[in-house]
Amino acid sequence: MNMKSAICAAALAAATFAFGASHADATEIKFGIGIPEGDFPEYNALVRFKEYVEFKTNGELTVRLFPNNQLGGEREMIEMVQQGSLELSFPADGAMSGFYAPMQVWSIPYLFESAPVAWRVLESEFAENMKDDILAQTGIRALAFSQNGFRSFTNNIRPLINPEDMSGLKIRTMESPVYMELVNSLGATAVPISGAEVVMALRQGVVDGQENPPAVVYGGGHGEVQKYYTLNEHTFGLHVIIANDDWFNSLEPGHQQVIQDAALLMAWTENLQKTEGDWRFSRQLADELGMEIHVSTPEEKAAFKEITQPAVLDFIRSNVGDDLVDELIATVDEAKAALYRN
Repeated sequence: MNMKSAICAAALAAATFAFGASHADATEIKFGIGIPEGDFPEYNALVRFKEYVEFKTNGELTVRLFPNNQLGGEREMIEMVQQGSLELSFPADGAMSGFYAPMQVWSIPYLFESAPVAWRVLESEFAENMKDDILAQTGIRALAFSQNGFRSFTNNIRPLINPEDMSGLKIRTMESPVYMELVNSLGATAVPISGAEVVMALRQGVVDGQENPPAVVYGGGHGEVQKYYTLNEHTFGLHVIIANDDWFNSLEPGHQQVIQDAALLMAWTENLQKTEGDWRFSRQLADELGMEIHVSTPEEKAAFKEITQPAVLDFIRSNVGDDLVDELIATVDEAKAALYRN
């Protein structure tokens, strides 16, 4: 071997060793969610998080994904994050309200007129203050809020055009008093069931229906066991990207920034794809599964709002206080004024 070849071979060996060593020393991050793997907004957002973190840290941090409730339901994963056995998770607001009661304030019926208004509020001073309060009260670090979607009703009995159509139905809700109050105010019976058990409960007739955004109805298999879907968009559901605070603080500052930036990228990905999913997944539910889809008119929504908002607003005020409710409503009004220039 000549000198030039020897030098090249040595350089290649050194580079190979260095690459292998850097990845051998990589720190693995566990990220658990309830949504199955596939072309769904939540999972796509999760993949964006993984790709961004691994790229921006040159592989020093790797992200191992645990979709489809592999680590347990949302409540269990929140507890794991709180206790430190799981670094990151992505629960819905309903599950988070069991650990942080003020989260219920986001569930005011018909709070947001559009997704863009909601996006502004999710990154407002109000939202930042709530993240700080979540950390203070629970020890869990909230990295970002994102759009779980406008929630609407499915059922197997009849189309839900008017509020009276809800009478007598058994509707699955999250384990959240706010959602239960909303359903009960319409003359239906709220039945709290964990997300992992919803499809079985629907299939067995334990409940007549449930409420979720189109992407969840399609991706979670609800559409396979439900006939009617009314897009009345009664509440705007949130996801919270949460992290174990001790783990986050153990990271070097540069890696903390990458994690925070990745969380925002994840939130923006879900925001956009959930909005697109309102029509994309509704079409798929109708074309592939034969669901009967009804998009509520503004007048029909107003009839639902007239019944649900006063009842739920009183309930929320009694649980989280007038100040928090009034502050959120004022923040929404400011976001609308800034967005629509009125």
